Amino acid sequence: MKKRRALFASLTLAGLSMEELYRYIFCRHQGSLSFADFKHHSEDYYERRDRYADDFGKLPFTEYTLKGERGRTLVGHYICAGEKPSGRIAFLIHGYRADSAEAAGPFYEYYFSKGWDVFVCDHASHGLSEGEIISYDYYESLDCLKWLDFLKENYGEDIQIILHGFSMGGAIVVKMSDRVPENVKFICDDCGFSDAVGIIKPKLKVLYPVVRLLNRGVGRFRLEDTDVRENLSHAKVPILFVHGTADPTVPFEMGKELYELCPTEKDCLFSEGILHVESIYRRREEYEKKLDSFIDKYTKRG
Repeated sequence: MKKRRALFASLTLAGLSMEELYRYIFCRHQGSLSFADFKHHSEDYYERRDRYADDFGKLPFTEYTLKGERGRTLVGHYICAGEKPSGRIAFLIHGYRADSAEAAGPFYEYYFSKGWDVFVCDHASHGLSEGEIISYDYYESLDCLKWLDFLKENYGEDIQIILHGFSMGGAIVVKMSDRVPENVKFICDDCGFSDAVGIIKPKLKVLYPVVRLLNRGVGRFRLEDTDVRENLSHAKVPILFVHGTADPTVPFEMGKELYELCPTEKDCLFSEGILHVESIYRRREEYEKKLDSFIDKYTKRG
């Protein structure tokens, strides 16, 4: 009897631990499980990132809502570069456990200076949007395609759009690359992963098969479906790939592989010693020159 009780207790504990592990990886509210979170960047990086996000959050905006692929209410903000919509929209797409202000903070002044309005949204389970489960790029890419249709319906059939994503947002824009409407003129993928499996599996090791199976039932998507390579093979638009060789979050090899696989016109900014989503802070001049080149080559002047 004691052995059976001990076995039951062990199984219960294992089940609770697995639930907490799942929440930590896939859910907005991470639960009580605690892991050591290491800061890879300097304090100056985080101070600048947060200051830029705060400044962006103070700008006047038009707020929109949209029902996402999973029925959640999503929130988006449109910010004009001038007094009225320009017909040129930089759609900036944030990453895992980030929000729209963090994505737009370092870039909005650049796009405004070029006459481009900025649109941002909080993905499901992030920021102001509803939801609990993060799907890494699978449902998020479907939601962003809905936002593209929304922008066209509200701002005109002839608008021009740039898709610019960071980290998970980079994976999202590449995941969309084979399905974007003609309004999208080019994509910028900053530190996007090729698939979530390659990010999660090395960390979980022997626990990965169990978490993968659990996610099929709870998250209702397969981690294998986060792979962007098949989508990229049918990409419709030019893509600029940005990645640092010292990225500890999304391995540089992923960015390099995606660049090599890309069948459309392309360019890259691969910077030695640069960490995750750090190029805009450490290589701003080179980054902006790459964007200038794509804007000049692939978009029409307003």
